[in-house]
Amino acid sequence: MSRPRSGPTVALRLLAADLRARREAAGMTLEAVASALGVHSMTLSRLELARTVPRRATVDHLLRLYETPEEERDSVLDALEEARQPGWWHPYRDLIPDDLAGLIDLETAARLIRTYAPGIVPELLQTPRYARALLELRYPRASAEETACRLELLLERQNRTVGHGRGPVRLWALVEEAVLDRMIGDREVMAEQIEHLDRFTRQGGPVTMQVIPSDAGQHPLLMSGSADIMRYGHPSFGDRLIVRGLHPETVTVTDNENAVLTYLAALDATAILASPPTAPVRSKSARQ
Repeated sequence: MSRPRSGPTVALRLLAADLRARREAAGMTLEAVASALGVHSMTLSRLELARTVPRRATVDHLLRLYETPEEERDSVLDALEEARQPGWWHPYRDLIPDDLAGLIDLETAARLIRTYAPGIVPELLQTPRYARALLELRYPRASAEETACRLELLLERQNRTVGHGRGPVRLWALVEEAVLDRMIGDREVMAEQIEHLDRFTRQGGPVTMQVIPSDAGQHPLLMSGSADIMRYGHPSFGDRLIVRGLHPETVTVTDNENAVLTYLAALDATAILASPPTAPVRSKSARQ
């Protein structure tokens, strides 16, 4: 009926949620559908929890049981084909752990990302030289080839999300003023990075940049590290909150409603204290 999967993608989770919603709308129990398919109810449960990728014949059978209109069946089967494909990052799998692959999947599928950056420029807005300096800091024993590959992966992530301000994902970034004054690489690298950020304030588009001035005083996000909220605009897939730490295994991903709402409120309150989205992005020396 299905094949094992190392970790569900967003596409698979959306497909599973859609099939569960269609079963419930048809007024059928898990046990009744499993009986009609000739499988154990646990097998169907795993399908609806996105723990396995169903075969096309299985999904077609389910849709007919749920009396799904033919035109809708085609769209669901198309979604199945998408769910069966490996993520675009698959060629980099030797460099990235499963949890990072999961984060990249969430990031790529998002329609809106709100991010708080207390220490460094958000990854999706980093220039290549700024990013390389941070990669060399994070992976001091990596070979030049490994660093180049990691940088290539990051640039591809940027291209598939913000895409130089023209990508499919809207990004709203709140960046602490100290980030602009912290020397990463050298002065030339920082000047290039700040110019890159300032470009978003001038051209508009799907990237919104706000700087939190140092004299803004206390704000709700001061107690947090780097954090993202990703929104998907699908009723079956809620917002995800990602809180990052120094080590990859300290990253927390949750769809807990209370946690998400707490961070959303903190982002909203802090945005009021930050510079307007059209304000120029400048380092301390440039402001003096």
